[in-house]
Amino acid sequence: MAIDMSIPRVENCCCCCSLKCGVIALSIVFMVPTLANLALSFFVEGNVSLRVARLTNPSVFGFYGAELIEIGDTICDVVLIILCVILLVGAIKGKYLLCRIWIFGTIVFVTIMFICAIAGSAHQGMNNPEIAHELGFLWASIAFEEGLLIYGVILVNSFAEGLREREAALPAYGHVEEPSEPI
Repeated sequence: MAIDMSIPRVENCCCCCSLKCGVIALSIVFMVPTLANLALSFFVEGNVSLRVARLTNPSVFGFYGAELIEIGDTICDVVLIILCVILLVGAIKGKYLLCRIWIFGTIVFVTIMFICAIAGSAHQGMNNPEIAHELGFLWASIAFEEGLLIYGVILVNSFAEGLREREAALPAYGHVEEPSEPI
C-alpha cells in the first residue's frame, strides 16, 4: 500500500501572470536581497580582514556564537543564491531537471532553516528570557520568508510539471509520421 502525496498545482502565478514569468520573478525576488545581504555582511561590518582571520583561525581569536551565526548566515545566503541561479536558468531555458533540483534544494533549505531557528531561539531564550519580543520578530520574518518559499515550491512544481507534460506530448526525436492524406 503506497501513500500518494503530491504537491498541489496552480494554473498561473498570483492569479495574474504566467507560470514562467512567476518562476523567473520568484528567483529574482529571492536572489537580489540575498546578494545584498551577502555583500553587506562582508563589507559593512568593520574590518573585513580581521573578520576573515577570526573565522579562519578560531583558536587565535576566539570562537563565539556570533561567528557561528555569521558563518551559518553566509552559507545559507550562498546556497540560496545557487538555488536561485539554478531556477532562473531552468525557467528561461525550460529545463525540467533544473526546476526539480530547485524544488528539492528549497525543501531541504526550508527544513534546515526551521531547525536552526528553533535551536537558535531555544538557546537565546534560555540564556536571555527578556529578548522574547526580538524572537517574535525573528519568527515573523522566518514565517514570511519560508511561506514565500513554500508557495514558490508549489509554483515551480506546477511549471515543471507543465514542462514535463509538454515534453511527453512530443513525438520521439527523429520520429516523423507520414501524412494520411496527400498534400
